[in-house]
Amino acid sequence: MATTDTIFVLEPLGMAQPATLFAVTDFVVDASTPTGHTPVLKFDTTTAWWAYWWVTCPSHYAGGGFTISMKCGTDNTSVGDFDLNVGMAVVADATILTGDLGFDSMSTKAALTDTPPATPINKLNYSGAITLTHAAAGSPSVGDRMIISGVRGVATDNNTGFLQLAEILILET
Repeated sequence: MATTDTIFVLEPLGMAQPATLFAVTDFVVDASTPTGHTPVLKFDTTTAWWAYWWVTCPSHYAGGGFTISMKCGTDNTSVGDFDLNVGMAVVADATILTGDLGFDSMSTKAALTDTPPATPINKLNYSGAITLTHAAAGSPSVGDRMIISGVRGVATDNNTGFLQLAEILILET
């Protein structure tokens, strides 16, 4: 596998929502005829809302690290930075699914930061990228079941609008 091959594309409608404190599926409505809707996950401005995706490590994964970026926007004029903490974990064979899978304490979190454009309302913006090592992601292998989490870093970001997440893109490093 070549570096920068796409491993996962995490989209709003594929999110598995936790029982509480979850990002809300929303739609940004455009001005087309007929009207189009862009699905986004809306993360609160002051409470840490979560989103999870269950994925299977693909057959073309070669055991490298991960480069992670997001595409997002906001619903207001705030140009402060967004922080989205992303974590990855392997769900091992024979894991008891009713036990504590560690969603809230994934040690593999890394913060994506995005600075919206000068006039940000409902504009799609691409973040910079962060990396997680193979070990920090739980040392996955081809075929492993994984959990990927995203939670807004409300304690560290300074944007006063909702984070409208359109996509998390994960490439092999």
